[in-house]
Parts: sequence; structure tokens; C-alpha cells
Amino acid sequence: HTVDTFLGMAEFKATNTKVLDMFNSQTAIHLEKTSFFTVSTHGVNAYTFLEYINLRLVAVYDEDTDPTETVSENGDRTSRTDSSLAAHYIQVTFTLGPQYQPIETGLIPLDSVRVGQGAFFSAAHTDKTMVTPGLFHACQLYDTASLPAQTTLDARVNQTCGPSASMCVSPASIPDQFVVFNIPLGIDWLPAASPTLSAQVFVDLVVSAIDTVASGTPNSGDDPQQMKTTLSASIP
Repeated sequence: HTVDTFLGMAEFKATNTKVLDMFNSQTAIHLEKTSFFTVSTHGVNAYTFLEYINLRLVAVYDEDTDPTETVSENGDRTSRTDSSLAAHYIQVTFTLGPQYQPIETGLIPLDSVRVGQGAFFSAAHTDKTMVTPGLFHACQLYDTASLPAQTTLDARVNQTCGPSASMCVSPASIPDQFVVFNIPLGIDWLPAASPTLSAQVFVDLVVSAIDTVASGTPNSGDDPQQMKTTLSASIP
């Protein structure tokens, strides 16, 4: 199900004349519900400019090359998946129209990327221990080599049989208008599966682009061509 709507607010103040003092504003909101995730985008622009948004959780296990580990493993020359703790990350994909280009500092500000888990966004925690409340800045930590178990995560992702996915790379150009952005989570980060969908992963990030054909001032005095929107998603 997909819903595109606007959230608006209007304020009226009486004056000592026949004219009312009025103020109004509105925000474009895009909501999408699938069997796998819920995602919304919103911003100060008159519309959201992201299309075909998708998110997926990825788990990468250490390759198991030992054929003698258990009797249930078949074949003695086959690489198998190790049962040790997995490296987890989120892959975010979306498309932009041909008139949009990344700003000079990149399409996605790394300090805007936040991730958490829990039953509700307002009560999210940084990991499944549920000790530290709030969302954590995954890409800021990764950019400063401060993400817990970052070395292990990189080794798992870039092993021979791994996806070799680059983490937290904000596109400087998008020639095909298709954006792929990977957010590192850590080792064994995902919460346990919940039959009631009470355990969810939350993602929040900003997309900032230049509209090369814009002619107005959509951002309250900012660069007339700069378009911003916030992508928020929950994955059960």
C-alpha cells in the first residue's frame, strides 16, 4: 500500500483591522507499507523526490572451509557457512529523477544516518541489550573506525565469498539515477525474531540533492536548487 499526502498547519490571529494575520505551512509525506518494511519520506519541499525505495537486512557469515566439522555436512571439497556470529548491515536503495544531482559534499550526509532497534521508534535502543536508549550514528562511528567489531565486520563482508559491499559511501555522482547505500550495524547486532513483530530495526537518514531545473526557493532561504528529504524506515 502506498499513500502520498500532505500534513499542513494554519494559524489565524485577530488584528485591530478587518484583516486576519495568517500563517501556514505544509510538508509532503510519502508512506509505503509492504510485508517486509514500512518507510516514509518527508521534508520541507512541496514533494518528496525519492522513488522505488527499498531496504534489506544483510547477514554475512564467515566461510567454513573445514569439511570435518560435523557429519551432517555433505562433501569434502565444498565451502560451507560457518555457524559463528554474523556481520550485519542494511542496504538502502532508491532512485532519483534525471534532474537531481548530489550536492558537493555527497548525496547522504554521514552524520544524518542513524540506526536503532526496539518495539517503537520513540523507544528504540542502540543494540539488542536494550541498555542504551536512542539511535546511534552508524556512519559517523564507521568513518572514525569506532564501530564495535568494525575490523571483523569488514573482514566478513570482503571475504572471498562475501558481497564486498562498501559501507557509508555517499555517492558523489549518480549517472544511472540508482543509489545504493550500505549502513554497517556490527557483529550479531540484529534482535531475535519476534512472532508479534515487536522487534524492529529503525533507519533514519537525510538525502540532499540539487535540482538542476528548480526555479523557486523551496527551502526557506537556502540554496534555491537544494532539495532535502528525510527517509525514515522500520523493518520488522
